[in-house]
Amino acid sequence: MLVLSPSNKPSAFACAAFFLSLLPVACCAQANADAPAQHSTLTHTLTLRLCVDERAHLPFITADGKGTAGELIRQAARESGIEVTFYGAPVVRCREEIRAGVADGFPTAPYTPSLTSFMSFPMHGAAPDNTRAVMLARAMVFRRKGSALDWDGKQFSHRNLPVLVPFGAVLLLDRLQAMGVPHDDKGKTLDLIFAKLAAQRGDAAIGAEYSGIAHLTEPRFATQLEMLPVPFSEEPYFLGVASDYHSAHPAAVERLWDAIGRIGKSAAYRAYYQKAVKGAAH
Repeated sequence: MLVLSPSNKPSAFACAAFFLSLLPVACCAQANADAPAQHSTLTHTLTLRLCVDERAHLPFITADGKGTAGELIRQAARESGIEVTFYGAPVVRCREEIRAGVADGFPTAPYTPSLTSFMSFPMHGAAPDNTRAVMLARAMVFRRKGSALDWDGKQFSHRNLPVLVPFGAVLLLDRLQAMGVPHDDKGKTLDLIFAKLAAQRGDAAIGAEYSGIAHLTEPRFATQLEMLPVPFSEEPYFLGVASDYHSAHPAAVERLWDAIGRIGKSAAYRAYYQKAVKGAAH
């Protein structure tokens, strides 16, 4: 630093040298200010926003993304470098928000015609790739005790009243419509559906296996309702992704689906899954 004092007055040459020494700094600062912003060559983390049914489907998924399927997707997303978020909403709204691009996918989607028109699934040729599913789940048939209604895996017998199914259960609705079976899907929860079945407003109800078993332990249903042994459906469920999102990020989505398949087969995840399923069944 140049110090000026009466006894040490700098020469004109020294002053010029000092001020000239500041020019490169000032010029560089001005140049940097005038230069266009430089964008980082690093790619931003891809975000996947999943809409989840606001009703919990234990042990598989809850509205905030907990459960075995949610954990599998989170682990696969971390491995794939994707940031995943979950939010709960009525299942019909989830479908509309996926159509509109507000949400990017649904974490536990069945491969069924009502969804394949606007959602993409992990495929193996022309069929869904079950090895990359997030879960395998069964829907069971319930009836009143003493009822003659039966289900043999292909058709109902001794049915006079509609079959009750949860609101928005597209896989069940698609199948019942294909079979030409009258149905009632106005009940928003399995609890309401069981209450309608007990009140003889339907001859059968179809619902998720573990949720149904849990409801049958309740005193108000335990003496009135029972579960038939043959499942109505036993299907893989997938991380379904909006078709537009898949088209925009095909490699990333395939990488995520691959990670789901790989982690889902790991010993650590299988042990966690079996413990969760066992807990849900008791």
